[in-house]
Amino acid sequence: QINLRVREMTGPNSLDINDGKAGMEGLDKERVNEIIKEASRGSQFSLHVEKKERELQGKIDRLLQERAALTSAQITAGRAEMDAVINELESRRDLSRDIVHIDMDAFYAAVEMRDNPSLREVPMAVGGSSMLSTSNYLARKHGVRSAM
Repeated sequence: QINLRVREMTGPNSLDINDGKAGMEGLDKERVNEIIKEASRGSQFSLHVEKKERELQGKIDRLLQERAALTSAQITAGRAEMDAVINELESRRDLSRDIVHIDMDAFYAAVEMRDNPSLREVPMAVGGSSMLSTSNYLARKHGVRSAM
């Protein structure tokens, strides 16, 4: 019996809010998603997202069909090939450098709150005329986030 793991494709819609960002704990995700869905209904963006999701589901279905047709020998050979690739990559891996990633979550909102302390106690966001760059944690509890 061949045991290959497949991730279920019943995940969130592309328009759903991602509540994994800091400060969004306790967010009423269902309510925010309903507001986003209603506000986006029929827009060119939502129609495009729906088209892309149908295309992705078609790809997934084709790949699952191809996977179902694989023989044990093909799977064994594929695993051996991937093991060889992994070993070759590991042999060339250079760990002599350090890479630092600084997550400046809510940085611009923090700067605005520093400059104007009255903003510290209210939900607020920073951005331009077409998109938000970030929001403070109070705003995130209401579903406000960057890229809105």
